[in-house]
Parts: sequence; C-alpha cells; structure tokens
Amino acid sequence: MTGDTTDDATPGLGASQVVLEARELTKTYTNGDRPLTVLSDVSFAIDAGSTNAIVGPSGSGKTTLLGLCAGLDRATSGGVTLDSVRLDDLDEDGRARLRNEQTGFVFQTFQLVPTLS
Repeated sequence: MTGDTTDDATPGLGASQVVLEARELTKTYTNGDRPLTVLSDVSFAIDAGSTNAIVGPSGSGKTTLLGLCAGLDRATSGGVTLDSVRLDDLDEDGRARLRNEQTGFVFQTFQLVPTLS
C-alpha cells in the first residue's frame, strides 16, 4: 500500500466533503441614507468533521457571518451553500426548515422572555 492517490479513489475515503461554503459574502445595512458594510467579500469552505473557529474583535462581523451561514439573514451579495443546498435559493420557510433539520445554533445571549421562562 502506498500514499499515492488516484482519480478512482473512493469518495469519502481520504477525500474531504465541504459541508458549508461561503462565496463572496457581503452584508450591508442602511442607516438612513448611509450604507454600512459589515462584511465584504468573505469566502471560505468548511469540511465535514473539521473543527473551526471564527475569531475577531467586537464589531468585526462574526455574529453577522454566523447568521448568514445559518440562514437567519440574507446576504446583500454572495451566497452560502449548506449540505449542498444554496440558501439564497430558499424562501424564509425553506431556510427555517433547513435550520431545523441540519444546524444547531447557540446564541451569545439567550433572549428569553422573562414572563415565559
């Protein structure tokens, strides 16, 4: 047995599978007449089974990026693919269904309503 790879390698054995891909994500909010771009042309791919971290100073766009990747918000431009599904092709209900079936999301603050908890 050698370490060589061939074109007929069995998928899943030694080959990485991208489960989350962001392509040129940009998110711009409008405050009155003034646009505020909080993410600009962010691209990356995450392989199944990998461990990743998004780090940066407060206000750098980490939460916005995670919201876009989970389908909680829509990008101004660019796109996200989660488990081979393009989130920008889904309506709000479709994104909610995909989140329910495919993702887990833990918020920094729980946003619990005191009268209901």
